[in-house]
Amino acid sequence: MSVEAVIFDLDGLMVDSEPLAKQAWRTLLARHGHTLDQETINAMFGLRLADSSLLVKERFGLPLPAPQIAAEEKRIFMALLDSNLRPMPGLSDLLRAVDARGLPRAVATSSGLDCALMALRAVGVADGFAAIVTGDDVVRGKPAPDIYLAAAAELGRQAASCLALEDSPIGVSAAKAAGMRCVAVPNELTAELDLRMADWVFPSLMAVTDQLDNLLLPSPAP
Repeated sequence: MSVEAVIFDLDGLMVDSEPLAKQAWRTLLARHGHTLDQETINAMFGLRLADSSLLVKERFGLPLPAPQIAAEEKRIFMALLDSNLRPMPGLSDLLRAVDARGLPRAVATSSGLDCALMALRAVGVADGFAAIVTGDDVVRGKPAPDIYLAAAAELGRQAASCLALEDSPIGVSAAKAAGMRCVAVPNELTAELDLRMADWVFPSLMAVTDQLDNLLLPSPAP
């Protein structure tokens, strides 16, 4: 089946937000007398805030309800997001290349809608997406396929005809569980994680743009 649409993850793939999320979690845990460790950081990549908050609560034994942890992290993160967010290198060129080939594009992100829209607007790419599906829209977050299946449905496409772009193992697992081809583009924080489930792994969005025509072929090109 030929590729008929491209679906983008957001955090760590389109925008360099994961260092900010890491800083927000570090600040929150420090307030409660704990230190954020790398194992916890790795476990959170790709999760919804609600799921990350439950993970943090259980790992550190925080005496707070998970929704309260989520609200506190979100306040810290949004304050950081407002002035520190950057697009990942090559994002604008890749979006233009997808548009030039007449393919609709969507966002499939674990972020909530308000954070997602704020991030997209902050880096100047909020326009042009035919659908934005967030962690608020599904019962199960990544690595379940729900977000990607919902994005394909919003585009009016079969999941098998969509190409997903991700940066984390949890995100890749979600896209593959939905039946999509998946390109992994790790960032500095996810480069050492296991991305072997992806059909392709590229070092940058620029490399994806260079190989886009091959990625759109009816049969996956190595």
